[in-house]
Amino acid sequence: MPEHPIHSDQPIGMPSEDRLGVDPFARALATSIRRLASPHGTVLGLNGQWGSGKSSAVNLLRHHLRDAVQADELVVIDFACWWFRGEDALALAFFRELYAGMGPSLGDRFKRTLPKLGARLLRAGALVGKVAEAAGAVVSGGITEKGMEWLAGMVEQGDSVEKLHAELSKALTEQKKRFLVVIDDIDRLSPDEALLIFRLVKSVGRLPNVMYLLVYDRSLAERIVSDRYPSEGPHYLEKIVQAGFELPPPSPHDIHELLLAQLTTICGLPADDTAMLRFMNIFHESIVPSVRTPRDLTRFANLLSVSWPAIGHEVDRADFISLELLRLLYPAVHRAIQQSQGMLTRNGFSGGAAREAAVQRANEVFLSSLPVSERDRVQRMLIRLFPALESVWNNSGYGDGFAERWARERRVCAPDHFESYFRLSVGDGVLPRQQVEEFLQRAGEPLHVKETFQRAVAQRRRGGGTQAAVWLTELTAHVSEIGQQQIEPLLTALFEVLDSIDVPEDGAAAFSIGSNELRLHWLMRALLMERTTLEERSAILMRACQTASLGWLNDITRSAWGAYHPREGKERAAANECLMTEEDANRLRGLLHARLEEAAADGTLVGHASLPFLLHAWADVAGDDGAAVKAWTLAAMSRDADLHKLARAFTSHGWSQGIGSTGGGGDVVARRTTHVQLNTLKRLVDLPLLRERLEALQALDPQIDTATFLEAWRSEESGARV
Repeated sequence: MPEHPIHSDQPIGMPSEDRLGVDPFARALATSIRRLASPHGTVLGLNGQWGSGKSSAVNLLRHHLRDAVQADELVVIDFACWWFRGEDALALAFFRELYAGMGPSLGDRFKRTLPKLGARLLRAGALVGKVAEAAGAVVSGGITEKGMEWLAGMVEQGDSVEKLHAELSKALTEQKKRFLVVIDDIDRLSPDEALLIFRLVKSVGRLPNVMYLLVYDRSLAERIVSDRYPSEGPHYLEKIVQAGFELPPPSPHDIHELLLAQLTTICGLPADDTAMLRFMNIFHESIVPSVRTPRDLTRFANLLSVSWPAIGHEVDRADFISLELLRLLYPAVHRAIQQSQGMLTRNGFSGGAAREAAVQRANEVFLSSLPVSERDRVQRMLIRLFPALESVWNNSGYGDGFAERWARERRVCAPDHFESYFRLSVGDGVLPRQQVEEFLQRAGEPLHVKETFQRAVAQRRRGGGTQAAVWLTELTAHVSEIGQQQIEPLLTALFEVLDSIDVPEDGAAAFSIGSNELRLHWLMRALLMERTTLEERSAILMRACQTASLGWLNDITRSAWGAYHPREGKERAAANECLMTEEDANRLRGLLHARLEEAAADGTLVGHASLPFLLHAWADVAGDDGAAVKAWTLAAMSRDADLHKLARAFTSHGWSQGIGSTGGGGDVVARRTTHVQLNTLKRLVDLPLLRERLEALQALDPQIDTATFLEAWRSEESGARV
């Protein structure tokens, strides 16, 4: 027989499947039943709370009675009472099962005694006729349909209850075998139906060689009786059940061992020691105390067996298991977490009165729905899941480096991964883990890197931006997994494609900050600053910049040179903060100068997305006070197509928001403004000539780029913004 699945909701049936120590009890109960001397309507009760494993105990009991059944010493009659709904159907089914179980052992005369006794006891004559008719039987003239002959006895009238009971007792006394009637799952019945079961057992009375095993939750049964018969209370059941047995609870150790086995089978265990330590801390501190019964354990395993395969590879194991446990046992807390992403994905709160308010708010949102006895355990779980709540409740915090670690581990506290735990899928702002792992293996292949990012920039996200920004952010979180030998080829490839992937869609909007250029800076520094000496990273960057795109070459040159030549009032950077040596930074300026002149000569400079920045850089590295740049822009203004490009490039946009007066009146959203920086343009272009050319061109060939530039120019002069 195959092993019973460890997370199946079906009760076990074999001792080999017992992992919670139920079998010794079932074996002992079976021995008692077999050795019971002269049973005479003996009623045994098996008591256990809902989900404690009563049905498994009954199945094991049947297993240990199998030899007696095969030896024809015992007949086990199972009455699955919860299959029937309504008192009438339940009563008829009860006597039908008794008839089916006892009938073959009784003589022909006494086979009809049992259903007639049932009819007298329940006064069910009219009911029997209705049931028989519904089944297609013909009451008048006798019931002849196959399988319905037992109903005939219930229709016949005449003999008294006492006479029928005496005849049935005599027939049962003459039997060599005994009968055990098992009535399980009384817990599943309605109160009226459960009471009917007790009345039925009581009404049949003390029959020789007949035993009953009633399986129920005693506290629930006593409440039902007390509601119907307040004067009786528990004494009602005491008059029916001669011997009650408590299902022994499984040992906490057995529950914990089986729980861990289930989690291992469904979710696996963490591979590295740090993750395993965190997993086991959460397991012992929060999960184990919450899973108390076999039913808790089974329900939890069944939930995970469905949800884990959908998203398990994309999330942190300990976080996901914890949240699924909250979803199962504390749904109000789970909903509160799902609705509080902003609160939970921040790293820390202010102190003082602000912290006191945060503590009160956290208590209200996450703990108020719980019984007082449960709050401490759930609070400890939430602290392990969310550093923001650890900051609130424990007044502690974490440095900036932890945010990258949590993102790399795909923790629920990482903003980009929070939704995955509730949608059971990754959003378009998160890369599938397998895709990241495959890229990291090939991070040292420049062609693969460039192809990946060229595809990514073409993939638009529903929330705005492209997948290129997601890739740069993801790689920054995974720098520790990028090998030392992969760094230079990876940076070389990214430097080469940066201009084509630094698209406006991934740039700042309103009051947000960031662009793919900045993201590459963060990635570059994360790869180099902690893992290389100044000389090592200077050499790597110098080689990688040889094929760098022009915009990126300008940006990294400004960073490298600026460390040694800071703005007025600033100090030179320390060696461990510099990207390159001062000598290489000077060489890089020379490379940038040569590349700018090359782009100016071949016509690619005028169409570059970062043209104003490149022209300022050209003026800086040329050392001629902008003479070469002005000569180039003068030539460009003579060509109508290039003039349009200059107007478009010199038009910039910003964001503003009105504050308003106290009590309201401010803007709730930001407004984009358009302007031109006339003061900075003086260095690059002959402004009077530029305006003259643009106005003349606008009069002859109106186009939106020249019109917008001229309008912004006029607004700049008047002090307004458009």
